[in-house]
Amino acid sequence: MSRCVFRAMNLLSNDNGDIPDRFSEEVVLEKSAPVVWRHLVSHHEMRKWLGGDDYSVEVDTTWTIGSAIVIRGRHHLPFENRGEILAFRPCKELSFTHLSSLSRLPDQPSSYTKLSFALEAAGSQTILKFEASGFPTMAIYRHLHFYWMGTLAVFKRYTESR
Repeated sequence: MSRCVFRAMNLLSNDNGDIPDRFSEEVVLEKSAPVVWRHLVSHHEMRKWLGGDDYSVEVDTTWTIGSAIVIRGRHHLPFENRGEILAFRPCKELSFTHLSSLSRLPDQPSSYTKLSFALEAAGSQTILKFEASGFPTMAIYRHLHFYWMGTLAVFKRYTESR
C-alpha cells in the first residue's frame, strides 16, 4: 500500500511575481527504480501513459544528450511537441526541453520549458521527482501544471498496475 500518492507541490515565483519560475511534484511509486525508469523512457510505454485512452501519442527520440525529442499526437487537434534531451542517466535522471506547436510561439530558446524527472530508490519503492521550469507565458504554465499533475497520477497508476 502506498504511503502517499503525492508530496506537496512547490511553486516558486519569478522576480516580478507574474509567472511562477517552476513547479515540482514528488510521486511515491510501489515499484523499483529500474521498473519506473523503463516505463518512463520506453517509447511503447510512453504512448500508453502520456496519451492513454483520451488521445494517441507517438514519441521519437534516441535519448542521446543533445538529440531531439518529438512527441506527436492528436487531442481535439493535431500537435507536435519538440525539444532537446538535456540529461539521460538511466534509473537516475531525465530532462528535456519542450515546445508545443499549439503554443504558436517562435522556435527560440525563450519559448521552451524544461521538464525534469529524477528517480530516488527507497527500498522497494521509488520516489519520482518531477520539475517543470521556464514558462514563456502564463497560459503555458497553467496548461503544463494541469497536464502534468494529472499525468503523474496516470503514470503512477499505470506503472504500479504492471
